[in-house]
Amino acid sequence: MKNFLPLSLLTLLFASFSWANPTDARKNFKQWIASERLISKELSDWEIQKAAIGDLIELLEEEEKSINENLDALENENSAGEEERIRLSDQNEDLKAAILPVSETLQSLEKDILELLPRFPKPLQDDLQGFVARLSSSNIKEAIMPSVSQRLQAVVGALAKIDKFNSSIALDEKLMKVEDGEIKVSILHFGLGIAYFSDESGKKAGYMLPGDKEWVEFDVAEAGPAILESISFYNRTAQKQATFINLPFQSN
Repeated sequence: MKNFLPLSLLTLLFASFSWANPTDARKNFKQWIASERLISKELSDWEIQKAAIGDLIELLEEEEKSINENLDALENENSAGEEERIRLSDQNEDLKAAILPVSETLQSLEKDILELLPRFPKPLQDDLQGFVARLSSSNIKEAIMPSVSQRLQAVVGALAKIDKFNSSIALDEKLMKVEDGEIKVSILHFGLGIAYFSDESGKKAGYMLPGDKEWVEFDVAEAGPAILESISFYNRTAQKQATFINLPFQSN
């Protein structure tokens, strides 16, 4: 911006002041010059401030745009998160509905196993202890209740142990009561159907059948040698080749 008026305008001004007092004319001219300079300075300062304000507005507009973009992204994330929460909640309800019949079946199997446990032979009872501890029962506190998956694994493991024992032969030892006290006998279990027992001499001998609460003993002293021979075959200490052995049996 120019600080002074064009030369033709200055000439016109001097002509207008020619009739006045020269001193007053110079004074008025100086005041006019001062005013022009002040106006020019104000205009210059305004241009600078306007440019600064324009830059600030542009910066704020960019910041506003960035904030809006972040808000949109956050809203989208929240929306996606809410949709995922709803999906997982629905999936959880579906799983609960699917687990319900499994849980009911588990309860029935657990009850059967716990009721049959006292009737199982001692070796099988010992093998089942680790699985029984993970079964649901009335004496287990809710705070430490095993999960459905743990209970399912326990039931499957217990049934596998029971099936394996029932299809195999197992040897065990225990103390049995006799007239003068107790005597140690060896017991040869043939699954869950029958077991034969005998002491070292063959005098305390017989067989055992499962009862309502525990196995019932049937003494058959004359079967002692045959039972001892069966035990020797099981232990692979027999002195002869495999042969048929007559063992006593009577349904309970």
